[in-house]
Amino acid sequence: MWSFFRKKKEQEVMEVVPDFSFLGSDMHSHFIPGIDDGAQSREDSLVLIRGMQRLGFRKLVTTPHVYGEFYDNSREGILEHFGALKSLVAAEGIEMELEVGAEYFLDSYFKNTVLPGGLLSFGGDRRYVLVEVSMAGWPRNFDELIFDVQAQGYNPVLAHPERYVYEMDPQFFMRLKERGVLMQMNILALAGYYGGGIQQNADHFLEAGVYDFCGSDMHHERHLVAMERLVRDRQDLMVRLKGYGGFGNLGI
Repeated sequence: MWSFFRKKKEQEVMEVVPDFSFLGSDMHSHFIPGIDDGAQSREDSLVLIRGMQRLGFRKLVTTPHVYGEFYDNSREGILEHFGALKSLVAAEGIEMELEVGAEYFLDSYFKNTVLPGGLLSFGGDRRYVLVEVSMAGWPRNFDELIFDVQAQGYNPVLAHPERYVYEMDPQFFMRLKERGVLMQMNILALAGYYGGGIQQNADHFLEAGVYDFCGSDMHHERHLVAMERLVRDRQDLMVRLKGYGGFGNLGI
């Protein structure tokens, strides 16, 4: 009996996941200061990036919003601000690989103004492009917009499908995956950060094998604190995330 409990205890110790190093890279974040609703200052950016380093991440793809009604960031403008961020991180001696993309809001502005000028993709030749839609409902021309992105040689990644609470059927997203649309889960959704309904969606979609990427969607220090708390207090979720066969962030 004593040896049985000792063996069980040893197994529990072996299952401890100390950080997010099993992901290696984070592919959804808002670290460029002052251009969207993410980091608002250079100091904010450094706090968040250092925090992600402590959490075990070795590479960060920062993806500022491109949303004409609120954040009309241009490709050139994002690259300029990203260059300044890289210089700042290097000057501070922070060892972190940085890449830049964008989180594109799919609407008529995107179709008519943004897409013709080229998109910021990540993942090298894989040409991943992070996209999102309204929290209120699918755009009427969603299929057309996805086709347009793919026709330009990009591979769309739909950000946080669990947050589109008007669509709770995992089979809908599985059909999108069959058309080449990849899916990204917000890490904190599974921990209940956005509320119980979104947590249930994330849980359901994870069980159904919907997800391809796992991202922080880091905006501010409250997100960082919540992720640190997840590592400290929710080893059940950490073990589950590490064991999910779809993650690994596809080698970016």
